[in-house]
Amino acid sequence: MSKTDSFLTEIKRFVKPLAWFASPFVVLMVCYVLADPFKVIWNYESFYPEQVAGGIALNPAHVATQNYLRQHIIEHYDSFILGNSRSIYYPIAAWRQYFSEGSRCYHYDAANESLLGIWQKLRFIAHQGDSIRNVLMVVDAGLLEKVDCDHWHLCETPPALTGYRNLVSFHWYNLKTFLTPQFLMAYADYSLFHQLRPYMLRKGLLADDMFVYDAKGNECNFVPLEQEIAAGTYYTEERLRVFEGVQFPDSVSPPVIGKPQRELLDSIRSILARQGTSVQIVISPLYNQIRLNPRDLQCLEQLFGSDHVNDFSGPNLWNSDLHNYYEASHYRPRVAVAVMDSVY
Repeated sequence: MSKTDSFLTEIKRFVKPLAWFASPFVVLMVCYVLADPFKVIWNYESFYPEQVAGGIALNPAHVATQNYLRQHIIEHYDSFILGNSRSIYYPIAAWRQYFSEGSRCYHYDAANESLLGIWQKLRFIAHQGDSIRNVLMVVDAGLLEKVDCDHWHLCETPPALTGYRNLVSFHWYNLKTFLTPQFLMAYADYSLFHQLRPYMLRKGLLADDMFVYDAKGNECNFVPLEQEIAAGTYYTEERLRVFEGVQFPDSVSPPVIGKPQRELLDSIRSILARQGTSVQIVISPLYNQIRLNPRDLQCLEQLFGSDHVNDFSGPNLWNSDLHNYYEASHYRPRVAVAVMDSVY
């Protein structure tokens, strides 16, 4: 046997077990790309079916950004509702009535939104050449404290907002989640039997949300939940337990706006000032009844003007009744409509 043949034989001995070892990963990668469970690889006309009754949780900021890119040239959006998941309960139809006819409204939310995220979205809209006539910014102490996004698949910043500088890390967080045994088991189980089981809802891998999706405004309409409430079947014992022991009516949140937060808020203010935007900031009426720190409220009023900052934190008529909330973190659209009526 020649030296060349001997060398090739040794290579084959090394490569063969390596190929066997790598083959499951290759299969998983092919499945990931073809199935695209988090809808971050392929383009979609609508990221959700007509009615959603649970399934794979998606990154809301990515959905909003890709949906915006697909439609903004036709729709010419000029009014935006920004904030974390609490902002999605503000109905566009109710908000639009306060503006001139023809206003084009869009939900641009994110899971666990950050101040950097809001600034990036406003900058992105401006760079697309769209005007920003109206903004409703829904915030709370948690959002005001958060400088950057959380780095996991549901919260990672969409690459389009960074000039695609985080393209690799964005896809890595999605792939890493997909490859976890917990997700693979839940995904396979749900794909085969189309049933949501309690273990599937842990860590936000799968979701039991029920809403009707309107791609034009990137809006989630929670008619199915409201129907359950009207039928008296929503507030089960399990759901009522989440409201126990979470109210602190005599509490004030610690100050959260420091130098980096103030700089980002000032950058947000600058974009809105250049655009001539009519902005209203709503501090959410959270069920916990904890009041926003007066120092943070004063900072917001100094930057945006007291007429543009609306503090609904602390005890109020809404959070005195748990039936105004789906759970302890999110209030119902009827509260959001009443908030807007108070603001405008």
